[in-house]
Amino acid sequence: MEQTSPESRGHPQGPHKRQRSAGGTLGGGQAKRPKQTGQLSYARAAREGIRVAVVCEDYPREQISRDNFADVQRAIGRLVDGLPEEGLTPRLVDSYWSKGVAIMVCQDIEIREWLENQAPTMVAWEGSRLKFVGLDALPTYRRVMAWFPGPVEDTERLCRLNRGLDTGNWRVYERKEEPNGVRLVLSIDTASVTVLEGLRWRPFSGVGQAVFSLLGSKLEGKK
Repeated sequence: MEQTSPESRGHPQGPHKRQRSAGGTLGGGQAKRPKQTGQLSYARAAREGIRVAVVCEDYPREQISRDNFADVQRAIGRLVDGLPEEGLTPRLVDSYWSKGVAIMVCQDIEIREWLENQAPTMVAWEGSRLKFVGLDALPTYRRVMAWFPGPVEDTERLCRLNRGLDTGNWRVYERKEEPNGVRLVLSIDTASVTVLEGLRWRPFSGVGQAVFSLLGSKLEGKK
């Protein structure tokens, strides 16, 4: 479990490409409205970008640190520099780090596919093994409040005492010591939410039972 700070952002450099409008015109004239096919239109992709996540092969147990995020940016830069001048020109709209993942915002689907194909050959740091996944493959998190009886909170003990609970991806945002225990505000993955629901939000903590509650609901059971 780690302390969390705001996202860091980086901006890979690259030449700008003149954009074609959604209707296929380059300049003046009215562009035709794109057909509603259920797929992301070219104009929307160019405006919003297509996001792909760079993660460690053993994610989420192994995560990309802030320092390693810069290594990932440099590795992608080397891949771009190694391409021939004629042919594909990979351009990234943006890149940023978030919760142990490097997010690359691609200009279009072709660039995303190019990135995904580079995973087997991309070396960001010594021993790194990376892969590209869609954002829908990343775990989602919920913000919760927790109260632990006693002077300290031991999340590793929670794993030992409560079957199925894995606190490895929990992140603490606030911590406050109180006379009878410790209060935390933290984010936990949805798999942990399911386990806690089965425990009625009161996992065993070693010297009693901790009390969890989704943020915004009343924290009951605190002594």
